[in-house]
Amino acid sequence: MTMNHDDNTEPAHSQAHRVAPKTTSGLSPKAEQFRQDGRSENTERAYSAAVKHFRFDYGGMLPATSEAICNYLAAYAESLEVSTLRQRIAGISKWHRKLGFPDPTESAIVTDTIRGIAKNQMSMPKQAYPLTFQHLLAICDKLEAEKQEAINLGMHEAILRTHRDLALILLGFWQAFRSDELSRVDVGHVQANRNEGISIFLPYSKTDRNVQGKRYVMGALRAYCPASAYLDWLQVSGITEGLAFRGITRWGRLSAKGIHKQSIEHILNRVSANLFPNEPRFTTHSLRRGFADWATRAGWDLKTLMEHVGWKSVENAQRYIPSRKDFGALALNPSPIAIAQDSKDSVQALTVQGSYTIQNGDE
Repeated sequence: MTMNHDDNTEPAHSQAHRVAPKTTSGLSPKAEQFRQDGRSENTERAYSAAVKHFRFDYGGMLPATSEAICNYLAAYAESLEVSTLRQRIAGISKWHRKLGFPDPTESAIVTDTIRGIAKNQMSMPKQAYPLTFQHLLAICDKLEAEKQEAINLGMHEAILRTHRDLALILLGFWQAFRSDELSRVDVGHVQANRNEGISIFLPYSKTDRNVQGKRYVMGALRAYCPASAYLDWLQVSGITEGLAFRGITRWGRLSAKGIHKQSIEHILNRVSANLFPNEPRFTTHSLRRGFADWATRAGWDLKTLMEHVGWKSVENAQRYIPSRKDFGALALNPSPIAIAQDSKDSVQALTVQGSYTIQNGDE
């Protein structure tokens, strides 16, 4: 048989090693996809917003000079927190580096300007208002009453919503989850048992830079149990795969997509409406701060608390842990611990089976 060397065919081994076409970044499509997956969606969105703010709100030109950056910072020094300004500068910096321009934000005059703004603002770092254990009890009792009423009246949408909200809030509080972590809980990564507790695996998180994933494990509770609430939610919703927490339409239809993390703050304030009229609004970090407050008063040591929540550094953990100054009988006003001990809403003996026992008033 004579081989035709003029045809357009290639040997199999040549086809197997053919180089994939490059993208505009110089990477193969597969490599580019991995690069895109490795970037933090939230960070990229914030950087993009920073560049838009500089260009369109302020009217700045890109590429920018160090002097222009300083003038931009000065223009917003009184209306924006220094932490926000630093984030804006980081976004502008990335724009320049990505396109190969000299980075104007690395100049000493920009560093000095930021430092001067920080000194002039002289403000304490803002912290989320904690959703405490007492808040949790009141909210869950309200939702439980609404759930029973919805069941009695056959109100499908309300049945779904109350079950979801109970599971979402209890899981968010007891595991001290961020809103993005709650929004990404996948049924396939959860194991739950009413008598044993709940185990949740998250493939990645904000602090998981190496994308190793983390498993969160918590025992069952005698009351206000996240495992039981989660299983109740799956039962009424019929969800068997995909994201656990979904949006719900006014007609009681479940969204195919997971609930947006920004919706969780709205849910917290909706379910707590009229319960705490003289208190600040809750934010997505309120659940985490509330749990840290409860665990500290319950006597958890720092190592145990950090392992449970997933904090990597003591510095990060201490931002959430309340001070426990108590002058006892000499104090003109009772300490928060004393108030908690006198509370009529305390659970008599809330037990994490096989782990911790929290006696009356130690919330």
